[in-house]
Amino acid sequence: MTDIRFHPTDDTLACYTAGDLDSASSIMLSAHLEMCSHCRTRVDTLENTQAQQLALTPSEPLSDELNNLLGTILCHQEIPQEEALDSDKATEAHIEVNSKTFRLPRVLQRHEDQIGPWSRLPGNIKRANVSTSGHSKMNFIYMDCNSSLPQHTHQGQEITLVLAGEFMDEHATYKPGDFIIQTPKHQHSPKTREDQDCLCLTLLDAPLHFTSGLATLLNPFSQLFFR
Repeated sequence: MTDIRFHPTDDTLACYTAGDLDSASSIMLSAHLEMCSHCRTRVDTLENTQAQQLALTPSEPLSDELNNLLGTILCHQEIPQEEALDSDKATEAHIEVNSKTFRLPRVLQRHEDQIGPWSRLPGNIKRANVSTSGHSKMNFIYMDCNSSLPQHTHQGQEITLVLAGEFMDEHATYKPGDFIIQTPKHQHSPKTREDQDCLCLTLLDAPLHFTSGLATLLNPFSQLFFR
């Protein structure tokens, strides 16, 4: 996709390539990389740099046991890329909502059992939890046509990856592949158009805080939305 406007930071990508991200954040990054050739190129560059740095680092000789294990791995016949892709297509998993079917990101293809049932949220929105380790909460969020979430800010960090359709707020319109990071500095009112729905994957590390109208009455119960 060539029109992706919102990407992870260089620091986040560096942590990803070094294996320093928690599992939930790694899932979000992997799903974005599947859609974003620009960030895949950035990751390739970071990996090459890290490999060069490792090559210059003195290392202890490998033991005979480790050498044998490495030889076994290297001699293992690899599946041709075309065959692997055909296999992936044959076993593609999907998620269904509102009588529509969406393909799951590759990183979640074999983890359908970790996706919970859909539940309703205010504003014509549905949510399905994704079980992950750690404190942060991952969810699929489906915004039907002409839906909206009340104006809110964030008590922590929220990452949103648009998978299909689009939504907008006061700042921009977000399309498939966009990787949007919101912090306590941000305040917005996400919504969809009358003719456009949207499916997102989100990661929250703290509840939302509603900032306008009757929605502020929900703040004492914000933990109910953080699950």
